[in-house]
Amino acid sequence: MVRNVIRWKLNEMMARRRIRNKDLAVSLGISENSVYRLRRTDEMPRLSPERLNGICTALDCQPGDLLVWEPDDLQGHTQDNTPSSRQPINDLLQTTPKSSSSTKSEIQVAA
Repeated sequence: MVRNVIRWKLNEMMARRRIRNKDLAVSLGISENSVYRLRRTDEMPRLSPERLNGICTALDCQPGDLLVWEPDDLQGHTQDNTPSSRQPINDLLQTTPKSSSSTKSEIQVAA
């Protein structure tokens, strides 16, 4: 089973910006220990919009700079989710057969 995981990149962003735990803690009004815990987790933590806004303001970044979506391969299967591997939605719609009940309802609406 493949489940999707949103990875949290606060540690990388703080290292790139050369911001210490103490500096972010002061900016957010929280303890250094709280920043340490936020920084050491790999999965997206539960954050209020205000807290996420504070982090983005302090780091001068966008929320997308702190997040990355990755499939989490739990059974050894890989999932190719590159844009080139995705089937365009129009192709899916054209290959999906319509059921007779949906055709009847479309005819009734048109009449």
